[in-house]
Amino acid sequence: MRSYYEHNNIDGRPKIMLVGKGARGLGFSFAPMGKLLREAPSQGTWLDTKVVCSKPCHGMNLLSTESEDYLYNPCTGYCSSYHTRGRLAYVPNHILSMMHDSVRTPEDHAFGVGNRNAGLGFNLLTQEHVIVQILYHLKDFESRQYLLTFSVIAPGSVQDHFERPLPLNDMPPTYLSGVLYWMSEPRLGQSYERAIVSYNIATRMFGVIPCPSSIAMWNSTSPSQAFVVELEGILCAVHADPVADELDIWKLEHGRWDRACRIYLEDCSGYSLGANVVVPLAVDPKDGRIMLNTGRKLGLYDPTKQSVENLYDLDEVLRVTSSEQSPRVGVYEDVQMTKCGHYVEKFCLPKSPLEQPTFFDEPSPKLSGKRFTCSNGVQPLEGRTPLDSKVMPLVPMLYEESLARFPRVCKTRWLS
Repeated sequence: MRSYYEHNNIDGRPKIMLVGKGARGLGFSFAPMGKLLREAPSQGTWLDTKVVCSKPCHGMNLLSTESEDYLYNPCTGYCSSYHTRGRLAYVPNHILSMMHDSVRTPEDHAFGVGNRNAGLGFNLLTQEHVIVQILYHLKDFESRQYLLTFSVIAPGSVQDHFERPLPLNDMPPTYLSGVLYWMSEPRLGQSYERAIVSYNIATRMFGVIPCPSSIAMWNSTSPSQAFVVELEGILCAVHADPVADELDIWKLEHGRWDRACRIYLEDCSGYSLGANVVVPLAVDPKDGRIMLNTGRKLGLYDPTKQSVENLYDLDEVLRVTSSEQSPRVGVYEDVQMTKCGHYVEKFCLPKSPLEQPTFFDEPSPKLSGKRFTCSNGVQPLEGRTPLDSKVMPLVPMLYEESLARFPRVCKTRWLS
C-alpha cells in the first residue's frame, strides 16, 4: 500500500480536492476537483461556516473554523477534532479593561477565521503531528497593544506559550522541515518593521528571521500585505502590492534572501490584489507555473506569458448549480492538473482495505456530533445568494496521497 502512494506522489505535482459540508451537516466531504467535470455539487454540500485549509503535512491536512480545528486524511477518511484553546493566565487590569471595551474585528479575506489562526506541523524527533493554535484576545491598532495565546497541541500534552518575540499577523503559518513560520504584525507591538517568527516544534524554541528590506519596511498609509509560504520546499516571503497588482516573492536559501519571481496580476481577471488575498500554493514541477489561490479561484500563473490559466472558478460552479446547466462550466478540462483526483478515485475501489474518502454524494465521518453553525451572526447560505456570501460554499485544498493517521501510535485519547 505504501509503495502505491509513494508511486502516485513521485511526480510531485499538486493534487486538489474540494471541501464541502458532510452528510446531515456533520463534518466535511471531499471530492477530487476533476469530479466536477462530470457532476456539479448539490447545495446540500455547501459549507455554511468559514473554513481555511492547510497544505498537506506528512499526509494530513488541518481544516480550521472560528471555533474548532479538524485534522483529516482525506484519502483514508481519518479525522479528529480539537476545540479552540486560549486559556488566559494572569492579565493586568488595564489590559483586561481594554479587552472588554475594544471591538476586535477580524480581517476579511479567504484565509482568516475570526481572531485566530492555526497551523499543522510535524515533530521530526517523535514523528508525530502537532497543531498550533493562536488566538487574539486583544488587538488594538491605535494603541498597538495586543494579547494572544499560543497553544501547542501534541499527543499527550498541551502547552501554552505566553512569551513570543513578536505579534503575528492573521495569515496561517507555513510549515517546513520541523518548523512553523509566521509573518509578524507591524501594526502591533513595539516594532514597526516586518519580520518572520519561527517556532521549532522539537526544541519548542522561537526565533526571528529578518525579511528582505523591501518587505520589512512598513508604512501605515500603505495597503500592502505580506505573508510566508512554502514553494518547492523553500521558505518564501510574499509581498502583495494592491496598487501595482503585483506579488513579489523572495526565497530564503543558505541564509540569504533572493528574489524568486514577480507575479503581475493587473490583467488577470478575478485575481486583483485590491479585492483578494492571492496566495501562491505550489509550483508545477513540469512547467514551472505557479498555482494561485484566492479562495474563489484557482489558477496557474505562467511567468513567461504573465497570465493565469484558470483551474477552478467557484462563481461559475455555483451559477451552474443554481441554473442546473452543464456542470462542465467552472472547471477547466484542458488543464492536466484537474485530472490529479483520478488517482484517488482509482485507488478507492470497493475492494480497497482502506476507508474510502468521502465525496459530495457520500456520508462523511462524524467529528464532534454537533451540527455546524455559523459564527459572528453569519446566516446559513440557504435562502441567500452564495456568490455574495463571505462564506465560501466550497474550498479548494491541496492534498497528498498517504496512509497517515494521528497519532501514529495507539495512545490514550489526550484531548476531548
